[in-house]
Amino acid sequence: MSATSEKFHFVFSHELEERIQIKISSIDGDRTQPQQQQSPVQPTNDIFFSNNPSFIRNLSDVKRSEPYVLCQVFSDGQSLCMPVQTSYKSFTDKWNWNEWLTLPLRYCDLPRHAILALSIHEIISPTQVRIIGSTTISLFDSEGVFRQGIYDLKVWPNVLPDVRFKTSTPGKIEQTSNDEPILSNHTNQTIKSVSSAPVIATANLQYNRKQITSKPLNITWNDDSAYPMLDELSRIAKLIKTQCDGHTINQEWLDQLALAKARTCLDKERSTSKSMLLLIEFARTTVEDNECIALYFEPKCDDVLNYPIGYTDLAVYDPEIDLENIVESKHLKLSRSARKALDKDLKPNLEQRDKLMQILAYPPGYYLSIEEQDLVWKYRFFLSQYKKALAKFLQCVHWDKGEEVKQALDLLQQWVTMDTEDALELLGPTYHDPKVRSYAVARLRQASDEDLLLYLLQLVQALRYERYDLINASVIDSIPEEQSSVSNGLYENFASAIGQSDSTSSDSSKSSLPEVDLSTFLIQRACEKPVVANYLFWYAYVECENNSSSKDKTTSEMYQTFVNRLLLTLKTKNEQTQQVRLSIEAQKKFVDKLVELTNIVKRVQGSAKVKEEKLRNLLLAGDESPVKFNFLNFDPIPLPLDPEVQIRGINPDKIKIFKSAKLPFLFVCKTTNDEEYPIIFKNGDDLRQDQLILQIIMLMDRILRKENIDLKLTPYKVLSTSLKYGFVQFIDSQSLRRVLERSRTIRQYLQSKAIITNSEDATFNDIGIPHEVLDAYVKSCAGYCVVMYLLGVGDRHLDNLLLRDSGQLFHIDFGFIMGRDPKPLPQAMRVSKDMMEMLDDKRFLDFLRHCFTAFIILRKHANVFANLFSLMLDANIPDIALERDKTVKKLLDKFRLDLDDEKAISYLKDLIDSSIGAIVPQVYDYFHNLLLAFR
Repeated sequence: MSATSEKFHFVFSHELEERIQIKISSIDGDRTQPQQQQSPVQPTNDIFFSNNPSFIRNLSDVKRSEPYVLCQVFSDGQSLCMPVQTSYKSFTDKWNWNEWLTLPLRYCDLPRHAILALSIHEIISPTQVRIIGSTTISLFDSEGVFRQGIYDLKVWPNVLPDVRFKTSTPGKIEQTSNDEPILSNHTNQTIKSVSSAPVIATANLQYNRKQITSKPLNITWNDDSAYPMLDELSRIAKLIKTQCDGHTINQEWLDQLALAKARTCLDKERSTSKSMLLLIEFARTTVEDNECIALYFEPKCDDVLNYPIGYTDLAVYDPEIDLENIVESKHLKLSRSARKALDKDLKPNLEQRDKLMQILAYPPGYYLSIEEQDLVWKYRFFLSQYKKALAKFLQCVHWDKGEEVKQALDLLQQWVTMDTEDALELLGPTYHDPKVRSYAVARLRQASDEDLLLYLLQLVQALRYERYDLINASVIDSIPEEQSSVSNGLYENFASAIGQSDSTSSDSSKSSLPEVDLSTFLIQRACEKPVVANYLFWYAYVECENNSSSKDKTTSEMYQTFVNRLLLTLKTKNEQTQQVRLSIEAQKKFVDKLVELTNIVKRVQGSAKVKEEKLRNLLLAGDESPVKFNFLNFDPIPLPLDPEVQIRGINPDKIKIFKSAKLPFLFVCKTTNDEEYPIIFKNGDDLRQDQLILQIIMLMDRILRKENIDLKLTPYKVLSTSLKYGFVQFIDSQSLRRVLERSRTIRQYLQSKAIITNSEDATFNDIGIPHEVLDAYVKSCAGYCVVMYLLGVGDRHLDNLLLRDSGQLFHIDFGFIMGRDPKPLPQAMRVSKDMMEMLDDKRFLDFLRHCFTAFIILRKHANVFANLFSLMLDANIPDIALERDKTVKKLLDKFRLDLDDEKAISYLKDLIDSSIGAIVPQVYDYFHNLLLAFR
């Protein structure tokens, strides 16, 4: 016996989510004449209504026959799904459908005693259908095996199917009188005998290499039909099974003759049968290229569910649910394509105008209803004067309708210029048209390098939604002289291609703007600005490792292609870009060697002091160190964390290893200006989430400063150079836990650190804190309270709240964002009595005023933060990927855009009051300190 025949493949029915498929093949045999019945008066000239027996056709006389087969699944006499029927066909010969039907029922939803009922009907007039016969068959046999292969079913003439479990219209004849197994179901596995075999051997027996056997037949027909061929077929089937199982010597020429003889005998006996036989076929089950049998299994079948009286869980299947709505399609065609000239002069009435303004106030990515989309399209020319309306208009376009797309792209050139930060939305996954994305890139070309760096992290993520052929293009060519000017050997921004200002751009300048894809634009700006090239490389390089799934692997390959294209362009552009590429390669080598160095130290057994001593010795070894790199003195390179700073070595006397699970390393780098730049290198942490939050804090600080609001925030730098390691800027400070341990209160700590600079200020001399220090403390407390609340930063305790000697308080460690927190019942804000105890009534009112001002200003730019987070949804950031579809909504909920400014201030005041008096954070801080004491 072959090895394959000994293998048994099966799958449980509750694991199969696919729908059941049945193939209706044909009908053979003699058709029984229906009994003459008395019918109402019918037209004598209509042969379809005539009761003359001569017009009742046999299967041999099928002129103008239009039969169809109706299939439905029942259990305990109850229907489990809607009926499905074969298509209408006119046969002039044998009734042969050969049609696969997909039942609106899944394998996992089948009960144990499910029955398939099939009835054959014939259309005899436009208003009359006649039953020809019916049959039933259980879907699972007595062993619980789902039926597979081809079956010949006995058709009971002129009756509807009996759907009871002990049916009176069985299509399969059971065996009781003979122990010899006869023909069986098809499968490619060798299994034990099953009693649910079909009655007759199937066609194409040469392909039945392995079969399931069944018991002998018990003839229970209630008509004059007989099966004289059953004994002979039983004998032949037994020989065929023996041969197919590999128990006989394989002789190909003899096998072909024997199988041909069996098919001839089968066809002859079927054609001469006195009964009608319906030939059907059950679909086979294949899992991972292995053909399996489906075994009935119901998990947790012992758990009994008690439903109240009247409970129903019936799901009605609609076969037209996925079909096109022809009425809606016609409406769209008439309303959108045929009235372009009329829409130009349309003006909304007062009610429609209010609705349009309400739509424009929707946050980015908000789904518009069909009615809202039609309203925006109808008044698109009126809305073209509103720059906030462009994204909403593009959402209303049916991009599969060529005429709509043409109108939309024409109107895009006439629309008032969009703001740069709003154009970020057009780079998301919703907008695929290259011209729309090129328009967004054209707006980004107006942004300064400082603004571009604020959005660069998201722009790199937007590359995953670009066309791969654009990213895989050749090296960026030089810009024509008439479109560019050279200053200090670097290309200037492409402002001349768009116009001098956002609001005064002429239509001619827009139409002449060359279309540039996002990848080309980013590489062009990298060639112009080395700082952009530095961050662009590291942001894209990290994504090359982000390949946890097959989809991510494709994206990772795309980013690798982009990185190669960036480096190749820098290498071939000019001498200055060549230097940029060399500096990036030097940074990459420096980071790799730093990883090797820290890995050696982390493997050392002992305390942090022992590891520090080992690290110091490795640094002092210079060229003789195991990593073959001299960290004491090397050629100046840009610091990856801050490329505007050139470093040339590491001071081994000022290194430090923090007491933490991941062992962060503090390195003090020597710059080319003979200054020191302290950095923290984390080996074993994914810093992308911290990097994102610090970028958003930096953007918020920038927005507030543009409004002349300086809240003394400390947005330190973070750079992820891999999914496992990266750099963090070190800020000299103390945690609030240590501050309170040493000085009991924040006031006493600041008094001990303060240097009185204004002795004439009696008010501040009383508490011993300079005005600048106290003002910085109040502002930074207010700023971070609002910022941490908006970003939903969790796990706030006294160890990740730091205080600088200048009075600035700031937060670190953003491992929990978007409302996540490892502790139950977290507070919306981290404002404790310890933080507020040094503020008198006047300073507390200043604190509230700063909170309210920051909240109102940042609310006006909620769409910017929504756009930035939308572009980060597919970046596999842990707390964003956890609830990807809810991230933007949770962010916007924090801004409370549903409230006006006055109610929003009242809402924020309530949050602050509840946070100051909260007891739960104090309890958490107590247990946190207790846990640290045992370390």
